[in-house]
Amino acid sequence: MGRAKQLLDQWLTHRTVLEKLLETVPDEHLGFKPWPGAMALGEMAQHVARSADMFVNMAKTGQGRISMPETVPFASTAELLDFVRRMTEKTKAVYETITDEELRIHFDHPHPNFNGPREKILVVSNDHEIHHKGQLFVYARMIGVEKLPFFI
Repeated sequence: MGRAKQLLDQWLTHRTVLEKLLETVPDEHLGFKPWPGAMALGEMAQHVARSADMFVNMAKTGQGRISMPETVPFASTAELLDFVRRMTEKTKAVYETITDEELRIHFDHPHPNFNGPREKILVVSNDHEIHHKGQLFVYARMIGVEKLPFFI
């Protein structure tokens, strides 16, 4: 198995759990924030989905900049989950086209964590997804969700 496929499979493992986690969130808690400066639960889920798409496209093309993705309010968890699933499919389609050769191409970026082979972008992207998924697990517990999916 090539490195690109390995990274894709790792990402999908975590994204699948994120989707299962979101299935446990009642609509009325999409705006939940554990502290005033935090991203709301629904915002964070969108942030994860949009960020992964941004990172994967950067890894594929070697172009782009890191920015805080835009979020929009969703009226229901079903709408949010539909958005995340559509973003998953969109991102997966690009991810599947990335070759091991592309992952070896050097990438220069103002943010030092991204300098090096493009593979580094995908590693950071997966770490970013894991970080925020962990936060969302805590959010879910804080809103009273008792039965959660296994974390990987």
